[in-house]
Amino acid sequence: MTVIDPQFAYPRKLYPPANICIYCGSAVDLSTEHIIPYGFGGELILPKASCEAHRKATSKVEDFILRRYLCPLRSHLGLPSRKPALRPDGYPLKLSRNGRSWKKKVSLRDHPGFFRFMLLDRPGKVVGRSRVQETYSISFVHIEVFPDIRQRLARLGADSFEDSVTIKALDLAKFLAKIGHAFAIAELGSDSFEEFYVTRLIDGDSADWNYWVGSYARQLTSPSTHLHELEFLRRGDELSVILHLLAPLTGGAAHEVIVGRLKPGVILPSEPLLFG
Repeated sequence: MTVIDPQFAYPRKLYPPANICIYCGSAVDLSTEHIIPYGFGGELILPKASCEAHRKATSKVEDFILRRYLCPLRSHLGLPSRKPALRPDGYPLKLSRNGRSWKKKVSLRDHPGFFRFMLLDRPGKVVGRSRVQETYSISFVHIEVFPDIRQRLARLGADSFEDSVTIKALDLAKFLAKIGHAFAIAELGSDSFEEFYVTRLIDGDSADWNYWVGSYARQLTSPSTHLHELEFLRRGDELSVILHLLAPLTGGAAHEVIVGRLKPGVILPSEPLLFG
């Protein structure tokens, strides 16, 4: 459980234009791609990188993650919003006390400030599972924004609560795949790859999603001070992106996206890239 000070900065990195949709190769009606969504504290910008169809596809999953699943956390942390007027005036919770439970919409000021950030199995490719699996497991990192959570709950007349927003593992996997894929192309260029693995997942449902996307236990020599830390990991001729999102909040818990197979001779940056 991590108690944090919700103060972060958001530096900007502008990449050269891709001039092609990084998901399907189309060169028509291209728009700017925000690799880490702006509303998640990221301004990594890849111009002319997403066709209209893929702009809509990636926006759909980003909107769910940012405007529903993590909306109160973003508000507590002061993460930016392009449409602050659309932020909700309250957040529905299921409150409990002494075995009795009830639903209540609470303001941001009254929200307990406790969140669960989902972790997945490790990628099946890494641990040797079959490419398509029927079951998988999830776990959570607990994030405590304020040190007085018990007092905040008591003011609501409760001793525990549950968030009413349910997230599916596939929703998070799509969100992670989009960031990892876009980041790899922005940094290395699409010509560095012989094959991409997660574009089908970004397009829609993919039965082998947990083969390519999962969680990763990152070894830290000191506590993270940047909001997001991204790094490359070579596994033979394949490239993974390690996404340590909300790094000061989540300890060493990160995610891994196996982006694709590299062409011979591609040189990777040796240091993590830090944002925020």
